[in-house]
Amino acid sequence: MRLVVLLQARNEQRFLPGWLENVAPAVDGIIALDDGSEDATAEILAGHPKLIQLIRNPVGQPWSERGNHIALIKAARQHGAEWLLCVDADERLEQRFAGDIAQILDDADTKGIEAYSLQLRELWNDRSHYRKDGIWGRKARYRLFRNDPRHTKFDPRPLHRYWMPLDIVTRLASVGAHLPHNLYHLRMVRAEDRQARHQRYVTLDPDNRYQPQGYDYLVDETGMELATIPPERDFLPRRDSALFE
Repeated sequence: MRLVVLLQARNEQRFLPGWLENVAPAVDGIIALDDGSEDATAEILAGHPKLIQLIRNPVGQPWSERGNHIALIKAARQHGAEWLLCVDADERLEQRFAGDIAQILDDADTKGIEAYSLQLRELWNDRSHYRKDGIWGRKARYRLFRNDPRHTKFDPRPLHRYWMPLDIVTRLASVGAHLPHNLYHLRMVRAEDRQARHQRYVTLDPDNRYQPQGYDYLVDETGMELATIPPERDFLPRRDSALFE
């Protein structure tokens, strides 16, 4: 199996229908971890034809981002996935990614690339605009990487960590590359979601240990500049239920 997408989710039924419509066409299979959800997260995932494996953590177990990531990667290795793509439930790939991915992976084999980053675009106020001022225009995330079973060391941080093994992270200067594709983040569209995200990270990281600039910028609109997503770089679904519930 060439490309498998990994997902960790807790109570994400709002975002999952759109996530599945967006991501499934680009991958050969889905491996998901339901982290003790009390909504229909597990049932929605289990009903999809591309689901390979659903890992289920018990309700009430503390969230462990690192533990979830490692469990998903280990599962993908059991299924023989060559490449792993990591997309959160509230993220969407631009539509052209699905048509380009086969060539991307072919190029990686030719050029010795082991990891790709995508440009992260934080949608703001609606699905058609994203922030581009300051830090917002510089966000990129490594979310596509080669799945090598020999790589067994992982980022120790509990937050804002690399999905890929440290064996790749330490060599990014020679084996990393950036893709000309956007990854759109939906959980910054609504003001109430922005506030909730800010509060979550302030609670998890009160001393800004894992993000030195802190988290107040998440709700600060000073100097805000928005860019419009051009039609050729749009994403599916066109009407995402996550934004209208």
